[in-house]
Amino acid sequence: MKVTDVKLYPFDTSSIGGRVRAVADVVIEDTFIIKGINLIESKHGGLFISSPKKSTPKGDFVEIIQPIDNSFTEAVRRAVVDKYKEMMNL
Repeated sequence: MKVTDVKLYPFDTSSIGGRVRAVADVVIEDTFIIKGINLIESKHGGLFISSPKKSTPKGDFVEIIQPIDNSFTEAVRRAVVDKYKEMMNL
């Protein structure tokens, strides 16, 4: 499966102690869209993604999507990070 488009909505929550740097919508093979992927900066400066989540009746949060293949997750992460760096001129 191939990432064919990334729409990125950058924002910086660092002024309030947050680490979210952007939210992304990722299109897979021009057929399937994943909305609401968070791009988060780690405490050590690296960037990783967090899948969209929903709350349960008990107040817990569970991931809406869970890729089984780690290489797919990495392809999505790379596409989102590359788009972020392009937009932010990094």
